[in-house]
Amino acid sequence: MPGPLDGLVVVDASRGMPAGIATMMLADYGARVVKVERPGYTPGAEATLRKVLDRGKWSVTADLETSQGTRTLHELLASADVFIESWGAGRAEANGLDHATLRGRYPQLVCLTVTGYGTAGPLSQRPGYEALLNARLGMTAEQRAHRPGPTFLGHPTVSYGTAFLAVIGVLSALHARKLTGRGQRVDTSLLDGMLAIRGMNWWWNEKDISYLARSGTQQGFGNKRLITDPFQCADGNWLIPHTGGPGSYKRMMDLLGFGDRVRTIDGPEMSVPLDDDELVIARDLVPQAFESRPRDEWVALFAEHDIACLPVLRPHEIFDDEQIRHAGVTIELPDPDHGTIRQIGPVVRFRETPPATPTPAPEVGAHDERLGELRQRAAWRPAASRNLERPLQGVKIADFSSFFATGFGSKLLCDLGAEVVKVEPPSGDQMRPLGDLWECSQRGKRGLCIDMRTPEGQEVVRALVAEVDVVTVNFRPGKAEKIGLGYEQLRKINPKLIYAYLPGFGSTGPKSSLKSFAPLQSGFVGMNFIGAGADNAPIRRVMGNEDLYNGFLGAVGVLMALVARQNSGAGQYLESPQLHSSLFVRTEMAADGNGNPLEPYRLDSDTTGWSPLYRLYRTADGWVMIAVFGDRKFAALAAALGHPEWTAEFGTERQRVDNPAELAARLQDAFGKRNTEDVFGALDRAGVPVEIPAEDPVMPELLWDETLTETGQVVEQHHPEYGWCREVGVTIRLSDTPGAVRGPSPLLGQHTREVLTELGYPTTAIDELVERGVCREPARN
Repeated sequence: MPGPLDGLVVVDASRGMPAGIATMMLADYGARVVKVERPGYTPGAEATLRKVLDRGKWSVTADLETSQGTRTLHELLASADVFIESWGAGRAEANGLDHATLRGRYPQLVCLTVTGYGTAGPLSQRPGYEALLNARLGMTAEQRAHRPGPTFLGHPTVSYGTAFLAVIGVLSALHARKLTGRGQRVDTSLLDGMLAIRGMNWWWNEKDISYLARSGTQQGFGNKRLITDPFQCADGNWLIPHTGGPGSYKRMMDLLGFGDRVRTIDGPEMSVPLDDDELVIARDLVPQAFESRPRDEWVALFAEHDIACLPVLRPHEIFDDEQIRHAGVTIELPDPDHGTIRQIGPVVRFRETPPATPTPAPEVGAHDERLGELRQRAAWRPAASRNLERPLQGVKIADFSSFFATGFGSKLLCDLGAEVVKVEPPSGDQMRPLGDLWECSQRGKRGLCIDMRTPEGQEVVRALVAEVDVVTVNFRPGKAEKIGLGYEQLRKINPKLIYAYLPGFGSTGPKSSLKSFAPLQSGFVGMNFIGAGADNAPIRRVMGNEDLYNGFLGAVGVLMALVARQNSGAGQYLESPQLHSSLFVRTEMAADGNGNPLEPYRLDSDTTGWSPLYRLYRTADGWVMIAVFGDRKFAALAAALGHPEWTAEFGTERQRVDNPAELAARLQDAFGKRNTEDVFGALDRAGVPVEIPAEDPVMPELLWDETLTETGQVVEQHHPEYGWCREVGVTIRLSDTPGAVRGPSPLLGQHTREVLTELGYPTTAIDELVERGVCREPARN
């Protein structure tokens, strides 16, 4: 299979959604992923999910509890570049398959471990299911739904975040292996995935700077001139606008009929708070105004006035959108049960190494007789034996993007050792006033402030591009070319350049010129309905964010291009629009050939869970969350609740799948008669995966958890503008070349003189550029 990972061999002995998504990503872009499955395994409730996550993979059966199964695994590992497992703390060591043992036998092997809370630490022995982590750490308290109390997250955002981290870690380790000659262990977890996706909203700083209001009657954006909520229109359909663009807030108020009551702001609108009357209009009267017209009229009117706005769709509706059809990111794979399954396929576009359409998910054991065909490709073998401190040491990136998404992706690469120069215009990035977002996406970078509209500024940019490995851009189509930053323009300067373009909708297509902001894309691809529960109106926010996802996927795309360049010597253009990353994180939501939804799970209307055994239950005085899989765990649950007789009716998976309503009713009755602590203790002692949902978000406490500070998952540092800060640190651990936070986000132009000096500019020339306003640097004390 072609693609940037063509020839990479991955042996996957993992279970669960995070590793399944990660290996799907690797397979989508050319890796030969060999999934190790139990002999006789028959997909049950997860069959629909398997059709998506296991596409493009091989299936080999081996019972790893037996000597024969272990021999089969070692036969696979002899030809592998990467080994992936999710066994939890201690099991790999018990089976002689830990990294230290495997390294002695396969010194070039990259070993990825995916767990719930990590392989060490106070929570390492807790059951590692996403729903349980969400409950324990207060994600269920943050997600707001249509009722009071904890909310089951309908979208598996933590699993996707963890999967992104896993792939970034593997690709970084492969990049390092090419230079060092050695494999290493990569370690990430659901806890890391949760931390990574919460970093944009949670930090501590001594000046109490935040773009969110967390208390009072105006929680959310408070009195800021920013509106990004779903609104119902006259025809019953929903839309989401975004007033973050220059002048968009006032233009939207003009269209809604409130223009005479809202001030015109000279400069960034979000820098001037709403007065009392404007606040009433924004939070109370705007929803009524949207009910005066049907959705399509509003969307067209907003587009005409250059205000970001998208319809809020149900998940399966996105397949028929004109931009999606134009981009060709949907695939149709033959299926024995449904005839055809429509899925979201590979979404990152690589010009030099385009991926092929994946093959359908295989039958269990379909490749048992093909083990002899596996071969480690020569191109992936190490080429040197250097010593590295960081996996991306020596990689240079010029980040020309604005706002959060693209910058967040290059921040992740910066944490892993890449040297990133953030290039800004003299006015600065529009996101600078939002301190938490700025720090989360820009820390560790060097700041170069330059006016690229001037000939001298463009000359500086050309000199910078000649020295870097990667350029990242997210302007709307055509803008980069106007200021000399187009791919064809830059590759003449640097033929081996990797050019990562992360626009909103794509470089071409009917929506390519539209503005793109979070959370518009989430609503557009169905997230607000996914998180709302069956038959409910869309909720205001879904945990997780397309800005984060676009940054994650952008980092993945850059790393794929980097390792492909290590193998071929060629740079290339890659494109990963925000729309595509928003689609990718709901890949599991497929459809049949007629467009009917094929959902591997669906949140119930009460927003308690996906199934009777993976959900929230009310107790006599609160709530518990359970995650029960398999016959043995169900029997333990039934016994712990005092109903061992349930195994006669629900003891097999088939019985449980066929009678969900009756099983849920029995469980709710049993839980409702006992108090929370009592039922938690009984289940926990019996080995039944269970947690008590926290009543408030736990993130503020985690920022002061010294065990996380010791591992680098939380970092404390001083920022010249924000003072002392605590924030999410490095959430991927590499054993030999660990990542590290390089410092806080830069002040505007903080490193202008330093970067220009490195590019060969003498002091007098820099002084002249600063004096003329071509460059900018902070005022000297």
